[in-house]
Amino acid sequence: MKIIWPIACDKALLIRAIKIAIVVGFVLNIINQGELIFAFEFDKINFFKFGLTFIVPFCVSMYTAISMKIKFHIGDKAVANATLKCKTCKEELDIKENEIIPFCKNCNEKTLWKIKKIKGKECQL
Repeated sequence: MKIIWPIACDKALLIRAIKIAIVVGFVLNIINQGELIFAFEFDKINFFKFGLTFIVPFCVSMYTAISMKIKFHIGDKAVANATLKCKTCKEELDIKENEIIPFCKNCNEKTLWKIKKIKGKECQL
């Protein structure tokens, strides 16, 4: 959770997930309950389903974005200050936010980084 939380609190990521939730949620609500919405029969709308239809795409968007950012791929910019550990040789590397992630000096092309810890980034909502 200490690794995921700072990434999940990224303002740009949250705004993008909210935009996706609004668009996809609106479309899904029209598909699922459109006849009630267009007939202005609001008393017959299932508001629990209405709300879930926005929450689900938000969660899917956040999950996808976090899982992609947490990978720390070679050649990408680091999303945070972190200590990475090579899965192949166990070599550790301290990397700063926005630095390009290099190959492991021992493994070169076989490098598989995983996050050991993220440093100095708190969630600010």
